Amino acid sequence: MITRAKLSQIAADKDGHTELMRAALDGNTGAVKSLLDGGADVNANDDEGRTALMFAVINGHGKTAREIIKHGADVNKAAKDGGTALMLAATSGETDLVRELLRAGARVSNKYKSSGETALMLAKRNGHNEIAQLLKDAGASQ
Repeated sequence: MITRAKLSQIAADKDGHTELMRAALDGNTGAVKSLLDGGADVNANDDEGRTALMFAVINGHGKTAREIIKHGADVNKAAKDGGTALMLAATSGETDLVRELLRAGARVSNKYKSSGETALMLAKRNGHNEIAQLLKDAGASQ
């Protein structure tokens, strides 16, 4: 018999996006919670190495991101390009999500493979001074 969790794993589109990733992208926290409670893999990645947490973060869906973190998401998981959820939050100016990710143990030292940029560099480049300070306070040096 196929369970809901198994269906979630099977229901991936051509880019490897799972049902959980699509729900996170839409900020559908109820669906995310239901899928995770049903056994969906919180740390599954798509063809680019991105996770549901990354999709929630990049779209500013804080409530959804917190639900994913609560269900054990690896906040330090990096996509193929080296990007992490913290780097995405720092880039887009999501101060509350940066705080949440840091509380969950996000590392501040990850870098994009192509540019070598860190979360701190991205925050500074985009004028997100409060985020830059949060990252420095968490030990980021560059």
